[in-house]
Amino acid sequence: MSQLPVLDRRTLEHLGEELSDPAGALEFAQIFVRLLPQRIDAVEAAFAAGAADAAVVALLSLHVSASMVGACRLAEESSAALALIGAPSEHGPAIARLRSLALECQSALGGIIL
Repeated sequence: MSQLPVLDRRTLEHLGEELSDPAGALEFAQIFVRLLPQRIDAVEAAFAAGAADAAVVALLSLHVSASMVGACRLAEESSAALALIGAPSEHGPAIARLRSLALECQSALGGIIL
């Protein structure tokens, strides 16, 4: 298990500062939470199709957006999953980990973005 926090609230606060719009950062987090299942579905579909390029794009998209909201464990796992693209036997467990971390992240962000 990663020692990283599920959510680093400071990252989201810094995003608000960079945007000069804390409400905009919270809106981004809401969109992130709403799109999270679709992003993981895209990774799973790319894995299932053996579409390495699509898997890279989906995982990088997930990684970047998770990093921007401070979803540390999810960002770490999406990055680690890049190394598994060529290992089909690892795809199922990777998707399961991503889905589990997504639920943790949604729960943690839910307390912020109501």
